[in-house]
Amino acid sequence: MKAQKINPINLKKKLIRPSDAHKGDFGHVLVVGGNIGFGGAGLLASKAAVYSGAGLVSLATRSCHLSASLSFCPEVMVKSVDSGQALEKHLNSPSVICLGPGLGKDYWSEQVIYKSLEAAKKNNLPMLIDADGLNLLPKFQKKLPLPKKIILTPHVGEASVLLNTSKENIKKNRIKSAIKISKKFSAVVVLKGKDSVICWKDKYFICEKGNAGMATGGMGDVLSGIISSFVAQKMTLINAACLGVDLHAEAADEYADTLGENGLTPTDVLEIVKELV
Repeated sequence: MKAQKINPINLKKKLIRPSDAHKGDFGHVLVVGGNIGFGGAGLLASKAAVYSGAGLVSLATRSCHLSASLSFCPEVMVKSVDSGQALEKHLNSPSVICLGPGLGKDYWSEQVIYKSLEAAKKNNLPMLIDADGLNLLPKFQKKLPLPKKIILTPHVGEASVLLNTSKENIKKNRIKSAIKISKKFSAVVVLKGKDSVICWKDKYFICEKGNAGMATGGMGDVLSGIISSFVAQKMTLINAACLGVDLHAEAADEYADTLGENGLTPTDVLEIVKELV
C-alpha cells in the first residue's frame, strides 16, 4: 500500500470552535509521568496539551514537582501522586490519558502504568503511551488486557523493545516495523524520526517535515501532549496523530528557517505550535 499524504488544512478544520463553546467541549487530558529526576518531561507534555487547545489539563506527577509545574504553567491542574493508589482518584475524570513522559522504570512507574492501563480499559478511555511507558508495555500486556483505543509513539529504541528486535532492523524497515507494532498492539503508531511514520495497521502516512534540530530531549514529550490534546478535542486517533506530528514538525522547521537548527528546544516548538493550531 502506498503512503498517504497528511492534509493539515483539512484536519485543522476539525478543531474550529463554535461561538458558544465552553471548556467542557474540548476534553480533559491527564498526563501521568514526571518521576524523580524526570520532572521536566511531564511539565512539557502538559503545557503542550494546554497550548494545543485542550479544555482542561491535569498532571499527575511526583510531589517534588508541584511547585515547578505551577510556575511553568499555572493552567495545568497538577496532582501530587507518589503511589499507584494516590493516582486512582484522578483516573475517572479525564477524556484521554497521556502516559509515559518522564515515567522512568522503577516501582512507582510500574504502579502508575498498571493503574492507568486498568482505568483506560475499564472506562474505555483513549490513551497515548510514550517513553518508558513503551519500554514497560510488553511486560504489562501479559498481565492485563490493553485498552481498545491506544496511540503508541516510539522512537527507534522503543520500537525495538516493542518488537523484541534490534534497532538496526527497525531502521532498515521503518514502515514495516510501524505496521507490525500497530497490528501487535492494535494501536495507532507514530514511529518517530526522519520521515516519521504514522499508521493504523496497513494504512500509513509519512511526514516529510522536520529537521535534525529536533533531536533533543523533550521533543517527544511535547508531541505527546499535542496529540493527546487533539484526541481530547474529539479527533479520531489517526487524525490526531497525523495533525500532531505535522504541526510539531512544521513548528520546528519555522524556527530552523529563521534561527537555524542548532539550539532548537522543545519550548521553542511549543511557542510556535500555539500559533499554528
